[in-house]
Amino acid sequence: MAQESVTVERAEDWKTLQRLLYRDSWNEDINRYRSSNVFRGHSNRKYTLTTSLQRFVGDSGQWDLELRLLRNFNKYAQQYIDEPESFYHLWSLAQHHGLPTQLLDWTYSPMVATFFATGGARDVDGEILVVDYAAAHQLIPDVYRTVLEQADTEMFDVDLAESGTNQLLQESRESEHNDRIRAGSLDLFELFELYMEMTDNHSEPYVWFFEPPPIDQRIANQSGVLAGWFPIDPRQPMDEWLETHPEFFRRIVIPAERKQEFRDKLDRANINDRTLFPDLDGLAMWLTEYYSPTVKSNS
Repeated sequence: MAQESVTVERAEDWKTLQRLLYRDSWNEDINRYRSSNVFRGHSNRKYTLTTSLQRFVGDSGQWDLELRLLRNFNKYAQQYIDEPESFYHLWSLAQHHGLPTQLLDWTYSPMVATFFATGGARDVDGEILVVDYAAAHQLIPDVYRTVLEQADTEMFDVDLAESGTNQLLQESRESEHNDRIRAGSLDLFELFELYMEMTDNHSEPYVWFFEPPPIDQRIANQSGVLAGWFPIDPRQPMDEWLETHPEFFRRIVIPAERKQEFRDKLDRANINDRTLFPDLDGLAMWLTEYYSPTVKSNS
């Protein structure tokens, strides 16, 4: 039987965009518009879901560099941050500030994703990627699904992620570490190293999503969500795998000729650089775009 292909639709106008973004968002169980979708916007639809760690490591094969980067980030960042509450807290912080990691930024907000999809060059199509995280979480290790079920939720936060990791390690064959895991005597990096060994032995690739801690206002304003990507081949981009799962993945193309219109309408809805990047840099970017001169069409 031929595999079903991923849905790709073009948002030729603003009304169509809204329909595509909010499709299947009605939840009959609670009688509300609530979906389990997360979104990511690309200003060029040719971009792939390659993590910053994948780009950093390249062809060197030195995938252990992430742990070394994180250890040193934690060491030298002490004057700027409190002691991380967990490895996932530190991991989120490092990703937020641009350290190469295997995490990818997503958002709950379809409008925020549209903002990023309408950036960049105005002569290339943008794209919004849509993933149903509740459906994607059906493929994660059983221990993690149990943690979600016990918490009566479909989305991880850093505390649930840490709880799942500890349970996964305790149930693993690393029995010589179990007493230390239960006693909480393993440091953040020993736990993460053991965890990565366990995920390397998982039979299938998977992606899971978690809410980062409220590090600053930017995460809150962008409705940020992080995705952990665990492929069998560490060089594989996430979208190559997502393409094999059309049951929870789809694409929305933003035509190049609609980018400016959509950006202007987002600005009127207060979705712009000034609100998404609430600092002086964001203010400068917003003013630059707002007053950017345009050439009138002859048509």
